[in-house]
Amino acid sequence: MAELTDPAVGAGLSSGQVKRAALPARTGSGPGYEQEAALEAVRNRYAVMPSIVRHTLPRLAADPGFQRTVTQLREQGWRDWHLLTAIANLVGNHRAQQQRLSPTRGDSEERRAQILAVMQAPENPDDPPLPTEAFTEHALRSHLSAAAVSTAHALGLVVRRGALDPQTLLAVLGDRYGYWTDDIEHPDPFAS
Repeated sequence: MAELTDPAVGAGLSSGQVKRAALPARTGSGPGYEQEAALEAVRNRYAVMPSIVRHTLPRLAADPGFQRTVTQLREQGWRDWHLLTAIANLVGNHRAQQQRLSPTRGDSEERRAQILAVMQAPENPDDPPLPTEAFTEHALRSHLSAAAVSTAHALGLVVRRGALDPQTLLAVLGDRYGYWTDDIEHPDPFAS
């Protein structure tokens, strides 16, 4: 470099003056995405989620306010499995909190498995019910975003805490992993 007669390109510019060219966004299916496997995961959600909220679902189906929320979210592209996932996470988290099983960063594998077992257990009639007012659009969005992190991990993606906006993650999952389009034929879980 000492032998150069002209200054190096960009010499004398501060980092704030340098324009960086944005890399084009990748398109097409993401690494590890296989539609048949994704549809099998959707099929599994429809098979498993209703038992986690088997007593909550009829209460929600009978609530006109919740039915309006379902209609709004469906109009925004939510599939029924998104709704079931968010509802099951909301109920499961409530159940875990009732048993004082809130997850923390340093939890052992055994404790994480214990929390997950409580969250995914079939709902019992004597479980303390959440009021239907707890199932707001905001709450459902929040719980779907949390579930999306697990979906990303299952796809082999690395999501660092606090490093990614939940809407960005949901957009990537939708654009590259069929998250907003993959679905199967199923009975309406919210029919009253």
